[in-house]
Amino acid sequence: MKAWLKRISIIIGVLLLVLVGAGFWTEIDETTLAEHVSQPGLETIRLGWPGTPVDQKGRFMNDEFPMVMRPSRLLRWQLSPNPFAEEKENDTWRPNVADPTEFLASDRNGLIWLGHASVYIRLNGVAILTDPIFGSPPLIKRYVDLPSPLEKIRTLDYVLLSHDHRDHMDEPTLREIAKKFPNAKFLAGMRSEELLRDFVTPTNDVRTAGWFQRFDLGNSPVEIYFLPVRHWSRRGLFDSNHRLWGGFVIRGSETSIYFGGDSGYGRHYRETGEFFPEIDYFVIGIGAYEPRWFMEPNHNSPADAVKAFQDSCARYLVPMHYGTLNLSDEPPGAPLRELTREAAAISDRIRILDLNGSLYFE
Repeated sequence: MKAWLKRISIIIGVLLLVLVGAGFWTEIDETTLAEHVSQPGLETIRLGWPGTPVDQKGRFMNDEFPMVMRPSRLLRWQLSPNPFAEEKENDTWRPNVADPTEFLASDRNGLIWLGHASVYIRLNGVAILTDPIFGSPPLIKRYVDLPSPLEKIRTLDYVLLSHDHRDHMDEPTLREIAKKFPNAKFLAGMRSEELLRDFVTPTNDVRTAGWFQRFDLGNSPVEIYFLPVRHWSRRGLFDSNHRLWGGFVIRGSETSIYFGGDSGYGRHYRETGEFFPEIDYFVIGIGAYEPRWFMEPNHNSPADAVKAFQDSCARYLVPMHYGTLNLSDEPPGAPLRELTREAAAISDRIRILDLNGSLYFE
């Protein structure tokens, strides 16, 4: 009996390896443009735009830098020594933590940084939350533990989700939000519906868009657009680039905000500024950028973030995506130190926030 169990275990193990190997092979092949797609019924703001590019396997593609994230690259990074290891171990910097109560209890237009890429925005009476994560993703360490702000958030109209990575589309947080705000609308990139509808209640509306498309929000006093960024998507072994990633422009009657999600540097920042020359607050990631050979296509360095901000011609840069989760090789305080150096000549246009720190729109 034991011999039979052993043989069955070996057979099952071999079959699993074959299946996983076959899946990885389909994931790592080259990406070739096959077609363009858009969300039917939505306005496309770029004249002549054929739609979001899709490759020969139905995967979304970056417009300027086509890429499929190879598992071998991730493995190489994880197995390589970290040249910043000692500095990172000795870096005791952590973001100051403010009390969000006053801002979240008010009705004034502004924004508050809730850590990582989570930003709560109040604009023209509309409440918006980006990439919320109020716990810790599996296998990822938090630099700062703090209580969830959800109990202090009084209203919520829209949840914007830039892509499906678990530190941006966090299932436990989204389930909690949907339970408290069953009428909130969830906005994301194309093909995210199937995943998000499992997380939210039947009364939560899920809407998706392609690049350069405006979400249909009816008579809302704000407009929300989905725009290209340089990134990728995956939640499982075999769904690389199945769901579309992107950034958002949120436009009110007097104030416009850009939320960049995750992105490497590219021409999309200049193009965003050309389509939206009135951006007031440019919210962009500055962390998780080392090692550059691995992170450059995915995450801006602080120097990249400054270039992107200047390309966009926005008024103020608000940094995010640093000092909250341990995701990369650089020390926790490095992103803000490097940003301060890189932006020295334009320091009056940088708005650095404490964790739970806020600003009111001018």
